[in-house]
Amino acid sequence: MHYLIIQNALSAPLFTQVRAALGKGSFSDGRATANGLAQAAKRNLQLAPEGHAELLDCIAQALLEQPLLQAFAMPWHVGRPMINRYAVGMAYGMHADAAHIGDLRTDISYTLFLDDPASYAGGELVIDSEGQQFSFKLPAGSLLLYPSGALHEVREVTAGVRHAAVGWIQSRIRDAGQREIVAKLKAVPPALGQGGQHQALAVQTNECIQRLVRMWCD
Repeated sequence: MHYLIIQNALSAPLFTQVRAALGKGSFSDGRATANGLAQAAKRNLQLAPEGHAELLDCIAQALLEQPLLQAFAMPWHVGRPMINRYAVGMAYGMHADAAHIGDLRTDISYTLFLDDPASYAGGELVIDSEGQQFSFKLPAGSLLLYPSGALHEVREVTAGVRHAAVGWIQSRIRDAGQREIVAKLKAVPPALGQGGQHQALAVQTNECIQRLVRMWCD
């Protein structure tokens, strides 16, 4: 599975603002933003965007500026996140994200974990990839990126409360395998160092990267 974990994805001040919003904002039934089979599988609450639009946009902008996210996702646009709450008994059954949400093509999904994992039980994000299941319950402030087409679920919370900001990214390259090749190649020129005997090879590698991007990008 093509995924990436970024720890401390937000600055400390912005993360503090997000945590404060969890206690002050109003939450409503999350099924209002789901469609089809996903609506039947979804049992959570969602932070009302009223009064929090600026904060949600700040989260999206901060993620867009993340160097690791830039290299991995090659983002064309990072969508405004939704902040979800899972109290005891809530879960989101196995589902696939819609291929388009509004005007955004969903190439990469992201989950920003907002709570200490020791503060709640259950609530694992489980992703099914080609018959294998990967389970994630990450430290507060950690960001998980994974292909939007993958089946995934949030397991039932059995104690405490789980919060997460979730959203979607449209990449300049829609194919996950192609993005992975470009991301790995991008690590080569810096590893070769500036100047010296490998300079010509670094330049040549960068040329190949740009040719692949031109070949594969939308």
